[in-house]
Formats: sequence, C-alpha cells, structure tokens
Amino acid sequence: MSGKKMKIRFYPVGNGDTALIEGGDGSHLLIDYNCPDEAENDDDERINLKEELDERLKDKDLDVLMITHMHDDHYNGFSDYFWLNFAEKYQDDDRRKATELWVPDALIWETGVTGEGRNLRSEARYRLLDEKKGIKIFGESDALIDYIEASGKATYDEVKHLIYKPGDVINHFSGFDIFIHSPHSWKTEGDENKNNKCIVIQADFRIDSRSVAKTIFSSDAESDAWESIYSATENNNNLERLEFDVFKIAHHCSHTALDKDEKGNLITEPVEKVKKLFEELGQDKCKLIASCEKIPSKSQRNKSGPPHYQAAEYYRKVASDKDGEFEVTMEQAMESENRKPIIVEITKHGPRIMFMSTMAIGAGKVTSKRSERFG
Repeated sequence: MSGKKMKIRFYPVGNGDTALIEGGDGSHLLIDYNCPDEAENDDDERINLKEELDERLKDKDLDVLMITHMHDDHYNGFSDYFWLNFAEKYQDDDRRKATELWVPDALIWETGVTGEGRNLRSEARYRLLDEKKGIKIFGESDALIDYIEASGKATYDEVKHLIYKPGDVINHFSGFDIFIHSPHSWKTEGDENKNNKCIVIQADFRIDSRSVAKTIFSSDAESDAWESIYSATENNNNLERLEFDVFKIAHHCSHTALDKDEKGNLITEPVEKVKKLFEELGQDKCKLIASCEKIPSKSQRNKSGPPHYQAAEYYRKVASDKDGEFEVTMEQAMESENRKPIIVEITKHGPRIMFMSTMAIGAGKVTSKRSERFG
C-alpha cells in the first residue's frame, strides 16, 4: 500500500446517503449518490455533490459506484452526472465515468421501476447482460437467475463471475477489503420492503497488515434484516465481521433500524440481536454516523421521521458507554452555503473524525478528534 492516507467522507445530503471512500492507492468507492436539483441551489444547506466529486476526482474516472438499493434518496441525480453506457444521450463530455457499478440483485429483476430508477436499472442490465463486465451484483436469488436465463442475451454461467453472495469477500481496493452481509436471497424474494433488499457491507481497513478500522455501511436495513444478518453471521462463526469502529447508522436514524415496530417514548430499545450488535460488537471509541436531517428536540420527539429523537438517544447512549462519538451529517459546521462532510481519517491508531474548526473556517483549518484504539 502507498503512503496515501485513507479517508471516508460522509456527505450532508439530507435524509439520504452518500459516502466516499479513498483507498491507499488513491482509488475511490462512492456508496450511493443523492444530489437532487435543489441541492445545487445556493440556499440549500446540502452539499452540491457534483462540485464536490469534481474537486475530489479531478479528471479521473470513479473506480466504483455502489447503489445500495432502489429508493431515490440513494440515487437522486444519477443520470445527470454519470456517463451511462446504455444510451448515447447520457454520454457527453461533461459526465463522470464509473469503471464499475455495484448493485443489489433485486435492481436487475424488479418491475414497476420508473424515472431515475429506470435509468439505473437499464445501466445495470446493460453492463451485466450486454457488456458482461463493469458490474458486480450483490445477491443471487432465484429471481435473478431466472431473469438472466430468460433475457436471451446471456446465460447464468456466462455472467456468474459478476455475482457475489453474503459471506463473500471482495479485495478490490488497496488498504481495505469488503465483506458482504446482505442482501440474503431468501429474504430478497419474500420481502416487499425495499430497505431489506439493500447492500450491507463491512469494510476492514488495514495498515501494515493490521486491522485498524472496521466500518459497517448499513444502507437502510431495518431491524428484521439486522436480525437475519446477525443470525447468519453468528451461524457461520463470523461475528468479527460485524465488529465495528465506525458505523454508518441505518435508515437515517429511524427507529425502524433498531425496532421496526416500537419507537419508544424517550428512547428506542432495540430488538435483541440489534442490541447485541451495538453493545457487544461495537468497539471502544467507536464512531456512529447518522446521514440525516437534524435530530428533533425532545419536545418534538413524536413528529414523523426519520430521524427520530428516540433512536438518536439510543445511539448517543452507545457512543457514551464506549467513549465514542455520535455525529449527524446535517448538524455539521457550515462553510459558504453548504454544510461540511464528516471526514473519518484512517490511521494506524484507528479512525479519527476530522472537523472544520468553527473559529478558522475561512482559513480552511482542520481539527480532529483522535481515536487511540491501540495502546
């Protein structure tokens, strides 16, 4: 691995997800893309992702774009920014190319998709069935296999090298590997909730061959999906793959990621296996990151969400008990018109959150909170 520092940027995109990982060789993995037209306005506090990614990537192609599931707050503006192989109308010189597209298997075979989702599905199908490259599919349901075989463009055997299942490990980047937790194929076909068909991964960052920052990217998985993930991981004697130093909180700090049925009055009490996930597998000084709007006040706790005050109270308790940190993307400091991203730097001592100093924003001064995980 080169000497380049690895970073994760969690972007303030409202109630939506976008995170950018920079690997040890300068490669980039973008997890979801939420840039509706309104985010480009000067009076919108959400970050303008087009400008931000252009600044980060310069004239490089994006190495990987992962879209975790089929809700538009995870792919808003996708076809306005990216070069799409399936149609010439999306191939002008101002567009950003993504070398690989990673998607859940349900995106390929689900019907009734409209608007931007249709463009995303068309691009994924074209890469899988026509080009047979430039894509990874997460999940291997019977519905996916049936769709491929019925397409008339490819057989399952021709494209099975592009399909990955829970339990598989992807070594695509310098400095970290990716363990796939979901989607589980049996749940994908029997669950109408798109949040439970999402991609959930653990990225294990390593420096000098030592794990220094295990990070869970949870998309919008709800509590019943987490119970399935926990059970499957435990049954395969793999619980270390659910340990975390950084956790991207699921579903924009909704109570449904802790207990889909009960929000609670002052705090959400998670179902048993979700409780074990956070309280037993969360590491000391862990960082919990909520990609969402500002947390409502106690007096506003019964307003519709997400985010939910009660869920935030549970995450705050976990962070406090573990001497960690709980941060919300849309509660970060402002610079110019937009809120700044939460930047997690990966160091040999573990992850540390870097903040723009509120006293020196104009000078671009950066401060940090260190996590001395080792020693």
